[in-house]
Amino acid sequence: MSDAKDAIETGIGSIGKVKIIKALVEEGKMATIYVLHKRTGLKRDDIKNNLDDLLRIGWIRHAKYASVVYGLNNDNEYVSRLVQFFKDTGYAQP
Repeated sequence: MSDAKDAIETGIGSIGKVKIIKALVEEGKMATIYVLHKRTGLKRDDIKNNLDDLLRIGWIRHAKYASVVYGLNNDNEYVSRLVQFFKDTGYAQP
């Protein structure tokens, strides 16, 4: 049970992570740090640190093309439920 607790606390443990997840829901596709910066208003270093945490717990994925892009890992049960909660409450509009 502690793994789930740790993942949830890490995943939504800061407003920055919540804003990043919201931005990825609304973007609806993989996004660069630049896009996340524009959508969230967060500092790039804060975005990178939050993305590292979200990658570590498996809530997002990334791919390297000309730039590194990030997207939600919709195969993760916690992410799926959080995204649904964001949509149900109107917090994120895809």
